[in-house]
Formats: sequence, C-alpha cells, structure tokens
Amino acid sequence: MDLGNWGESHAADFLLKKGYIILAKNYRFKKAEVDLIVQKGDCIIAVEVKTRSTSNVATPTHAINRTKQKNLMMAINRFVESINEPIEVRMDVISILKTESQIKVEHIENAFYPFN
Repeated sequence: MDLGNWGESHAADFLLKKGYIILAKNYRFKKAEVDLIVQKGDCIIAVEVKTRSTSNVATPTHAINRTKQKNLMMAINRFVESINEPIEVRMDVISILKTESQIKVEHIENAFYPFN
C-alpha cells in the first residue's frame, strides 16, 4: 500500500475512534476527489488527508491551493445535494507525519472556508 492510501486508511480509523461516521471514501465529482466524507452530528465534513514521511516540506494546508479548494467545495456541494437534507458542511484537513519512529496526526477543523 502506498503512503497516500495508508494515510487515508489511518485517517479514517482516527475519525472513527473520535465518533465520526464514514459516509464515503475517495468521492469523485468531475475533476474533484474528496478523500473522506464523514458525518458527526448534523454536520457533514469533507476531509482532505495529507500524508508525509518528512517534515521538510510545506505544511498540509499549504498543499491545498485555491484550485484544489474550489474543486473540493464543488464535490462536497454535489454530495450534499444528493442527500437532499439541510445540513451544515465543514472542510477539514488531516495531516499525518509518518516516520520510522512515530506517527503524528493533526486534525485541522474548518481548515478553509467557502469563497466566491
């Protein structure tokens, strides 16, 4: 299993342990893919997972540029329309740093907001 797939699986387990419900993995709409779509209470959350094996690169939120953000918003909006229920939507990022000696997980809630 490659590092990215391992990270998404680890992030899903992490969220399940925190009481989230997994609704979709690798949800695709047009050019966009949302790594995980989860629910907690009355909120649906699109989760972008960024897994690294070194901390010598940009932070995970910096890796999500404006185009990626727009695509994520387009996809999560489509997902929410398909369930046809009024519900709150949030965009989170899970950053995983996996080295030989440790695994560090950071969950950033409301990592970015919708914009025009």
